[in-house]
Amino acid sequence: MDRRWILAGGGLLLLGIAGVAVVTAEPSKGPAFIAGDQPVTEDQVRQKLQSDGWSNAQIVRDGQYFEAIGSKDGQTAKVAVNSQTGRLRAVDDDDDD
Repeated sequence: MDRRWILAGGGLLLLGIAGVAVVTAEPSKGPAFIAGDQPVTEDQVRQKLQSDGWSNAQIVRDGQYFEAIGSKDGQTAKVAVNSQTGRLRAVDDDDDD
């Protein structure tokens, strides 16, 4: 009977460690759009786009992201900036499932 308790305790310990690892795992990060890894505002995103040569930028909030569509170098482009980190949406972080 003691052996069962040891195995059960070991299993619970492993489950606990796995749970902590999942909770504290850092999500995949995209490249920095605005340096600092801290929350950014729509105005900061707009200013950064303008300083990078974008024109006619339209910015909308989509969950934790600011999605911007505008023109740069004669081409229309779209970016999504994480409002909590100032980083661009990672390639594998598409919420269109």
